[in-house]
Amino acid sequence: MGLRGLSKHYANRVSEFLTRYIRYASQVSPESATSFLKTFLNRKPNTRARYSTYLKGFLSYLGMTLDLKVKVPRQLPTFVAYDDIVKLRESLGAKHTHKSSQSRDLVLLETAIKTGLRRSELANLLVANIDFKASRLMVVNGKGNKDRVIPLLPSLTTRLKQLCIGKRPNETVFGLKARSLGMKFYVWAKKAGVPLHTHSFRHYFATTLVEKGASVRVVQELLGHSNLNTTQVYLSVTANHLEEAIGLLDE
Repeated sequence: MGLRGLSKHYANRVSEFLTRYIRYASQVSPESATSFLKTFLNRKPNTRARYSTYLKGFLSYLGMTLDLKVKVPRQLPTFVAYDDIVKLRESLGAKHTHKSSQSRDLVLLETAIKTGLRRSELANLLVANIDFKASRLMVVNGKGNKDRVIPLLPSLTTRLKQLCIGKRPNETVFGLKARSLGMKFYVWAKKAGVPLHTHSFRHYFATTLVEKGASVRVVQELLGHSNLNTTQVYLSVTANHLEEAIGLLDE
């Protein structure tokens, strides 16, 4: 089964799932694969569709065909309110903790908001990946094993530079594993009383750019989406393009 070009995290996830299938099935076949998938009927359609894709690829590699379709409803990204972002900032700024930890956490939050990086990309960001002179950061081996460049606002560049003082080029900027990073966002949001999680800031980044008139293709490049359709859902969240179309009727 070919997993070349995919992130290590994704490859491990596929491997773990297929290992569970092998332990479940007395014999690898389309029938046992279908039976195994039925044990996940309580999962979300997107999850079941992903599991189906794993098994289809595995059986195809073995010369078998899994003729199974999981209907996935079209879902829009969750709208992230600016007020919730403000509440989280204020709550994090007011928390009583070690000054250096608070400073790092605030920079982490601003980086998530103003770059749209995925959780794993935030965790894997190295000091060497940031060009402080050019105000750019490089995402290395992002989803799909792709690299991309994201320009930084001068204010964020300054804060990242201060955070990286004393760190070696091969050190991670935030010093947190992806799981720990995600848990921090969860705890912060719960304390602030806002419905946000790590991916919320990526949604906010994308919808804000679209609302302010950024090209969908530019947003696609910044987010690292391989398919433009994935990025275009953010148009539906803002609905600005729909309002412009309806405005044509007012003549």
